Amino acid sequence: MIQKLTLSILAVVFMFVGVTQIQAQKDDKGLKMPDNYLSDETAKNEDQTRAWEKGDEKYPSKPKDMWELGIHGGHFMIAGDVNPQPGWAVGAHLRKSLGYVFALRFNAMYGNAKGLNYLGGEGQFVRKNTVLGTNGLGYGAGAPWYQNFKVEYAEVSTQGIITLNNLRFHRERTKWDLFLIVGLGLNWNRTSHDALNANNELYNFSSVDAGLNAGDRSDRKQIRDNIKSLLDGSYETYGEQWGSLFDIQEVFGVDNDERKAGRVNAIANAGIGFGYHLSKRVTLTLEHQATFNDDDLLDGYRWSAQGDFTRDVDVPQYTHLRLNFHLGSKKKRVEPLWWLNPLDAPYRQIADNTKKPPLSEAMKDADKDGVPDLLDQEPDTPEGCPVDTRGVTLDSDGDGVSDCEDKERYSPPGCPVDAEGVAQCPDPGYLTEPQIVELIKENAPAPVVQAAPAQAMSDWFLPMIHFDLDKYRIKPEFYNELHYVATVMKKYPSLRVVAKGHTDVRKPNAYNQVLSYNRANEAINYLVTRYGISRDRLVLQYGGEETPLVQGLPDTHGLSREKEQLQYMNRRVEFFVAEGGEMSMGRPEGPEAGSNTPRSSRGGSKYSGNPGAGY
Repeated sequence: MIQKLTLSILAVVFMFVGVTQIQAQKDDKGLKMPDNYLSDETAKNEDQTRAWEKGDEKYPSKPKDMWELGIHGGHFMIAGDVNPQPGWAVGAHLRKSLGYVFALRFNAMYGNAKGLNYLGGEGQFVRKNTVLGTNGLGYGAGAPWYQNFKVEYAEVSTQGIITLNNLRFHRERTKWDLFLIVGLGLNWNRTSHDALNANNELYNFSSVDAGLNAGDRSDRKQIRDNIKSLLDGSYETYGEQWGSLFDIQEVFGVDNDERKAGRVNAIANAGIGFGYHLSKRVTLTLEHQATFNDDDLLDGYRWSAQGDFTRDVDVPQYTHLRLNFHLGSKKKRVEPLWWLNPLDAPYRQIADNTKKPPLSEAMKDADKDGVPDLLDQEPDTPEGCPVDTRGVTLDSDGDGVSDCEDKERYSPPGCPVDAEGVAQCPDPGYLTEPQIVELIKENAPAPVVQAAPAQAMSDWFLPMIHFDLDKYRIKPEFYNELHYVATVMKKYPSLRVVAKGHTDVRKPNAYNQVLSYNRANEAINYLVTRYGISRDRLVLQYGGEETPLVQGLPDTHGLSREKEQLQYMNRRVEFFVAEGGEMSMGRPEGPEAGSNTPRSSRGGSKYSGNPGAGY
C-alpha cells in the first residue's frame, strides 16, 4: 500500500513538472530579465553600481534576487534496529541566498515509516522492553515476538545550503546545481507497535517460520509475508520512548499517557542535493537527507539479543524530489544567485570594451567644432561658433550670451545685458561720452608694433600636442602644431603664451608632476631653439594627472586599444594666451621622470635642420 502511495505521489509530481515546464517555456519568452543582472534597477545599492559602471568604484553592488518556495515528497525510513519498510514524507521550504554560494533554507516535513524483522525470539531484546516484555504485555516468556513498528515523524529545521559548482568561466548560468546541506532544528515523533490482535490478545507467532530457513533470502520474504498476514495493522500499542525536551501532553490533550503524546528532540541534519534548472521561474531537485539525534527508540527498540543497549542511535533517512518556484518581481529581482555566475560583471565589462567602436568612429566630430565627439561636452555646438578645448561655445565676457551671438563680446563687468549681449549699464551722470574717450586716450599705454587685436585673440584656437606613455619627446606628427604656435607669436610680438603639461593617471602623482613639467619644458625648448621665440614670452606650467580630458580611466596597464587611445588624449601640453599675470612654475620636487628617447637615431642634432628629421 505504501509503495503504491509513494509511486502515485511521484507520478503526480512528475506530471506537474511536465506541465509546469511547458508553461515555463512559454512564460520565459515574455520574461524580460535584465541582460546585465547588475543593472541599477536590480542593485541593492544603485549609487555603488553607477559608480562602478563609471570606473569610480572597484566592486558593483550585489543584486536583489528572488526567494525560492518549494514543495517536496518522497521515500522516508528509519535506519535502526529493525529492517525498514517503505515509508513516505511530504513537506515545504522557503530558501533565500546570502551570496552566490551560501543560502539559508527554512524546511518542514511530515512522514510515516515502518519496520518489520524476519527474525523473532524470546531473547533480552524483547524481555527487557518495558512495553512488550516481561513487565509489559508479556512477550518473551514463552511467547516469541517479531519486531515491528510504525513511527509518525515531523521535523522543522534551519539549513545552510552550500553550492559547489557556482563558479563558472564559460557560461552565464548552469542547468545543473550540486549542493551540500547542513542544518539544526527540532523533531517530533511517536512510535507504536502492532502487538495485539482484534480480540486484544497477544499474537501467536510460533508458526510463521515453520519449515522455513531465515538464512535463505526467499524464505525470509515468506516469513515476512506470513507475519503480515497475521498482523491486523492496527499499531495500537505505543512504544518505549526517552524523555522529551518539553512536556507536550497538554498539546495533544493526553493527561496520563506521555507515550501517546510523543516526544520532541533537538536534531542536526545533513545531506546532498542535485538540482536541474527548468526555467527562470521553476527548478527541480533530487535530495537525500539524514537526521541525527541521541534517540535510539524511533523504532521502539534499544536492547540487543545479549541484553545490552544497541550501539547506534536510529537515523531518519529521507530521499525525495523538490519542485521549486522563484518568487519576486521579474523586473526588480534576478534569479536566485546560486544559479548565476559571479564572474558575470568582469566578463560583461570585457565584452563591452571589445565592442567599443574603432578610433575612426571615436574621433568623429558631428558638430564640426574641431573637438571629437568623445571629448565634446557640447555635442551640438551651432555652426561657426568658436569653442574651447572641451568643445563648449566661448563666452568671453561671461554674460551668458555666446560669442557667436554676442554683439558686445566684452561687456563691462557687473552690468546686465540684453538678449544680444549688449550691456545695459546705468548713465554715470558726471562724465560725457567725449570725456570718457579722452580719458582712455590719456591713460592708454604706448602703442606696440603688431599688437594683436582683442577681437582676433578671442578667435584663436591654439592647438595641443600629445605624448607617448612615460615620454616627453616631441613627436614629429605635432611639428605642424608647434609651427602654428610659433607663427602666431611671431606675428604678435607682445603676445605671451602659456604651455601647460599634463599626464594620465598611471604612476604616483609626485612622479606625474615632474613628467608634466618635463613635457611643457620640452615644448618651450623646441619653440625657443627652432623658431627663436624669446623664452620670457613663454610661461611654463604643469598640472600632472589632476585635470584629465577623459575622466574615469583605470590606473593600470594592459588596457584595450580604445582605452589606451583615451589615455593618450590625457598625455598632453596645452597652449593658451596668457591673460596678464601668469608666472612660470618651478620644477617640482622629486626624481627625474619620463624619457626623451626618440624612436630611431638618424644623425644630426636634436633640433637642427628640418623639423621632421632626426626626432
